[in-house]
Amino acid sequence: MPTFTLPRAPVSLVGGSIVVVHAPISKTTTAHIQAVGEHFTSFLRRKQDNSTESEDYEKHVLPRVMARTRLDDKSSTTETLTLDEVTEDLLKLDPAEWKNQDHYRVLGLSELRFRATPTQIKRAHQLRALQFHPDKLAMASDGTRSDAFFKCIQKAYDILRDPTKRRQYDSVDRAISDDIPKARLSPDQEFFAVYGPVFERESRFSKRQPVPLLGALNTPRDDMEAFYRFWASFDSWRLFDYLDKVKEQTENREEKRWQEKKNKAERARLKKEDNKRVSDLVQQAMALDPRVEMYREQERQDKERKRLERESLARQADSERAAAEDLRARKQKQEAEEKSRLAAEEKRQREQKKQDERAAKRAVRTLIAEHEFMADPGALTSAMSTSRAAEVDILLENMTAAAISEFHQALLAKSPDRAQMLELATGAIRSAIDRTPAAAMGFTSFVRGAEVVQGVKQAQRDNSVRQHAKVQREWSAKELEMLTKAANKFPGGTVNRWDTIGKWLAQHGGFKLRSGDELLAKTSELRKGANSGSGSLVKELQNRMVSTTDNATLNQASVRYDGPALVPPQQTQQETPKEAVSERPWSAIEQGQLERALQAYPPSYKGADRWDKIAEAVVGRTRKECKSRVRHLAEQVRNKNAAN
Repeated sequence: MPTFTLPRAPVSLVGGSIVVVHAPISKTTTAHIQAVGEHFTSFLRRKQDNSTESEDYEKHVLPRVMARTRLDDKSSTTETLTLDEVTEDLLKLDPAEWKNQDHYRVLGLSELRFRATPTQIKRAHQLRALQFHPDKLAMASDGTRSDAFFKCIQKAYDILRDPTKRRQYDSVDRAISDDIPKARLSPDQEFFAVYGPVFERESRFSKRQPVPLLGALNTPRDDMEAFYRFWASFDSWRLFDYLDKVKEQTENREEKRWQEKKNKAERARLKKEDNKRVSDLVQQAMALDPRVEMYREQERQDKERKRLERESLARQADSERAAAEDLRARKQKQEAEEKSRLAAEEKRQREQKKQDERAAKRAVRTLIAEHEFMADPGALTSAMSTSRAAEVDILLENMTAAAISEFHQALLAKSPDRAQMLELATGAIRSAIDRTPAAAMGFTSFVRGAEVVQGVKQAQRDNSVRQHAKVQREWSAKELEMLTKAANKFPGGTVNRWDTIGKWLAQHGGFKLRSGDELLAKTSELRKGANSGSGSLVKELQNRMVSTTDNATLNQASVRYDGPALVPPQQTQQETPKEAVSERPWSAIEQGQLERALQAYPPSYKGADRWDKIAEAVVGRTRKECKSRVRHLAEQVRNKNAAN
């Protein structure tokens, strides 16, 4: 952006004023303008001819414009065309040898060559024809005029004015070298000065235009890579038809076909050699281009820089990870110490509580013993003493530490009145009987017999209720069968598995909803029963499942079993082949678990419990089943290898 310097502030400028008039605006004056220019001339013409602007343009301006743009023999382009001088060797050319002649030199365009325009070629032909027309040449000594060079001029013009023939001639122009630089440059040679003109020369054969240039040392990397990508897939229009050999005198069609076949093969060979020449040129240039190594070095430096940055970040991450691990270890150590301290304190408190409870029990026993177990004076016998001492122990066992302490304080308050102490003890015993009616049979000395009988009857009623409930919740064979199906349908790992199984049994079997503990216990019992073959319900279920015609549930390979499959008891090990004993299909999930377990515990594992750990990793499979499966797979692999 241009800058300018402001002039000095005038003296009349007063600081603080808002508007200051430095000088008044000058008055208008009349001045004369010089009458000059194309538009003024047009104005005078229109005024003189009384015409419009469009009429003046069509009559005076447009003809001059057309005269300037017309390409004719008197144009400025052709007037400046300079042709080569005609030498003696050109005048001696034989028109019959037109294929070996330099047509551009014949027309005097040896400097322009393939850059010559059609207008220049036409003008050069006109000048040459006017100069060497047989009618304008002097007669020879024998009275004839030589028109050999004129024929060469006509042949050259016939070739160069036809675009197809000119391309064929330009493809094999001997005046332009096809040589490529050597693979090694001399010390005084510069890469761009040597290879730049070569690529520019070859670019005239490209079908795709414009052609990227080689550039210089400071050319951006993207431009350099675009240049080499273009030349690596260079598409040339270069033709070699001009070099075809033609026998003009022959009339034999077979001979003409044979010659055409040879010409076609020769053109293909020359085209292949030319493509290889261009490819070699590109390869040599890439090998010698200083920018390639420069950019490769920059790329190596960038990679090294990024590697160092990654290593630095990795070291920083390792340091942070180590610090975090150290902090976590210290925190875990503190938590472990705090947990150990709390456990020790809790243990101490439990021990202290037990000691206090034992001390309170001893105090109650001592107090009651000192008052002769609250018996009437002289009525205490040895049997009564033993009985009441045992009942006091039972009472204390059914009381908490706080209740024992309160009971002891209450006894001290009633002491030495044995009647009140006995009443207090009897009330505590009655409370214990109310909580646990079955405990009434243990108190036969402190309480009346009616109360004992009532407590026993109440305990019997409670036991009868429990037995009745137990009879009502017996498992039927149908319910056990559906439990087995449900265990297969919802394998281990299912969210809320046992609650889901209980709801499934209630929905599909119409059974009363059972708790998860009942289902888990019965499933474990079924697994044990299947292994031992004992249990009436298990045997009934086995017989029922053997007699059914649909074994799809037990043999289904797409589910996981929580236990071994139930085998009918009448099928013994002697009747079943060794490979089929308690064998059920392996699912894809079980197979995957087995493979992962074998990888986790390979044969190099030193522990003696290898197969136990493998069996734990495969849900629903025993150690024996896992070993049998591995032997079976190994046997299959050996048989396959032997067959191949």
